[in-house]
Amino acid sequence: MVEAEEKTLDCRGLACPQPVIQTKEALESFVSGRLLVILDNEGSCSNVMRFAQSQGHKVEMEQAEGDYQLWIHKGVGVAESKDEPIVCEAHQKRSTVVYISSEGMGRGDEELGGILMAAYLDTLSQFACEITHVIFVNTGVRLTVAGSPVLEQIQGLERMGVEILCCGTCLRHFGIQDKLKVGSVSNMFAILEVLSGAGKVMSA
Repeated sequence: MVEAEEKTLDCRGLACPQPVIQTKEALESFVSGRLLVILDNEGSCSNVMRFAQSQGHKVEMEQAEGDYQLWIHKGVGVAESKDEPIVCEAHQKRSTVVYISSEGMGRGDEELGGILMAAYLDTLSQFACEITHVIFVNTGVRLTVAGSPVLEQIQGLERMGVEILCCGTCLRHFGIQDKLKVGSVSNMFAILEVLSGAGKVMSA
């Protein structure tokens, strides 16, 4: 029998979406027990609570000396049908667009490129509140369809409020338009409109 654990995670002072990301990592680090998450604002408290409940964990909230304390009982509860979007603080203005035009990152070794792209998309979640859109074109659209090794990472970004745009011409060219699992089909006009209005564009 696995012994129940009890852990504490202090997320005070962390910007969105870090409290959710760190809560996810903490819950994955033990099999059974409960996690105390300490937060200092209502927005982060709401985000962490929705995330935990969506994963099938029971959550109890207490307030003490201006802080929010969430007791998350791992695996004790019923998972909701889907994750709710993470809502970041209003003052954290999104202005960055990420442009992905291939399955791998960089040129040369394809296997290494795939590893780098997975790491890149994992890390993007830490900057989700700065990103408005992630655009996929050319072979990059293959990352958004069934069987993609990074589909979960991209879906996670979408749950955090990032809009995912996939080039429709590219999907049709590769014959995978019916396999799209995340984001929406877009066109060149809409893509250029988003790029032209971006405060900053990052290419991968």
